[in-house]
This record gives sequence, C-alpha cells and structure tokens, in this order.
Amino acid sequence: MGSVVAKSIVEKCMQTTIYQPPPRSSYTKESVQYIKSIRGDKLALRCISPPGACMTFYSKYTDSRHVVLYSHGNATDLGGCTDVCEIVAKMLDAHVVVYDYPNYGLSSKTAMSESVLHSSVQAVYDRLMEMKVPQEKIILMGHSLGTVPTLHIASRVFSSYLAVVLICPLASAFRTVMVDKYFPDSVSRKFDAVLFNNLKAIENVHAPVAIVHGFDDDVIDISSAELLHSRIPAIYKFKPLYISAGHNDIYHSETLAGVSTYLQEFMKLAQDAKEQLNSAALQD
Repeated sequence: MGSVVAKSIVEKCMQTTIYQPPPRSSYTKESVQYIKSIRGDKLALRCISPPGACMTFYSKYTDSRHVVLYSHGNATDLGGCTDVCEIVAKMLDAHVVVYDYPNYGLSSKTAMSESVLHSSVQAVYDRLMEMKVPQEKIILMGHSLGTVPTLHIASRVFSSYLAVVLICPLASAFRTVMVDKYFPDSVSRKFDAVLFNNLKAIENVHAPVAIVHGFDDDVIDISSAELLHSRIPAIYKFKPLYISAGHNDIYHSETLAGVSTYLQEFMKLAQDAKEQLNSAALQD
C-alpha cells in the first residue's frame, strides 16, 4: 500500500519532469489511425513499412515480415520519430507500429501515470493480436521512456513475442535522476520500486533481449544499461552494444552501420532460438 501511495505522490509532484510531451503535434489527424485503451484513452498510431510493403490495422495480417511494436521516448511524438522508424523498418525489413501515449501528439489529453503507459502499450499489443499477427513475428522495441511500456508488456505472463530491443534504457526513475553510487544498494532498491522499475520487469522477460546505449548519453547514464543487462535471465542474454553516441543520435551516419549489423545479428539469433524451441516442443 505504501509503495502505491509513494508512486502516486511522486507522479503528481513531478508530472512535468517525468512526462514531457511536445507542445504541439507534429502530424495531422488524417495521417494516423486511432484505437482505444481499456481506460478509454484514444491513442494515435501509425504503421511505417519497409519499401514495397504495406500493413493496415483493420484487416488480418498476411505478410511474412516481422512487426515491431515501437514505444518512443520523451519530448517527441510519433511524427517526430518517423525518421527513426523508417530506419528500423528498412534495417530489419519489418513493419514498425508506433503510437502516442495520452497527452502526446493527438492522443487523448489526460493525467499521465505509469499505469497509463502500461494500458497504452497493452492496447496496441491487443490490436496486433486481433489482427492475427503471429506472436513469433512480434518484436518489442523501446527508446528511453519507451523502455518502460516495452518491458511492462515483455514481462507479462501471457505476452508472447520474438524479441526485445532496448535503446538507451532506464533502470528506474530513481537511477535516472540520482547518482545511485552515493546510496547504499538497499536504499536504491527501495527507490527503484517507486517508479519505472525496469530492473524488476526485465527479470521476467521470456525472449532474447538486445540493448544499445551510448557512452556519451547525458540523459540516461550508461550504467543503467549495464545494470539492466546484468538482470536479464541468462538464457535470454545477448551481448549489449555500447557505442560512441548520445541519447538521441544512436542512428546517426557514424554509428548506423554498427547498430544495423548488431540488430540484424540479434534478430537472427532470436529467430534461431525460437525455431529450436519449436522443434524441441514438437519432439516432446
């Protein structure tokens, strides 16, 4: 009960610090589609496909390509991260489904909270299930704040997916705003539980996890990525990629080739692992 109260107090006191939607939408209402979360929030979403491909949200999925469920970072909306989604779509030859949390872009205006993030990503995942997207085709991907809903859905018992990709992930809200080396580990763990406890969520993933982080990230220190990587179940660990980059330039021309090679290698490993698992299940 105490942790719930603490979470509520922290979120109410730090609304403008934790959640930073852009002042205005970067896209028009005609350029996106909408779904509703279980809370009744209207969520704007868009699919960005690789060249020569197309996917709609209102018919059964029939393509053989993977589908990336992309949760973006703070201070942007789905229009602002279109260039990144186009890079990912081409890089992985996959459809990228990107959505806006409430208060971001043209999604509903409402008081934000961690539970709102959770219900938003769940609504998008549920829509993919309604479209009959094979679960072994789904890649969960998040950047910065977006790693919170990504790891939430990845840690759900009944969620099924091929892989998880975390870009510049945060370990917890506490470790993002405080230098945790000045606190005893027992104290840090208690504060981790207050808000955005990715350290707990990542222990419950059930597919391979890739992490990309920049040494020069001045928003979320690379120590968060290192700590998260240490908590991934051994069977799902994949070597992380740490590069000379900041928080928002992971896909710049100087680093793009390395990131592309890394993620393509990771996807091959994840696909091979899924096929081996399926083969073993059939033999049993």
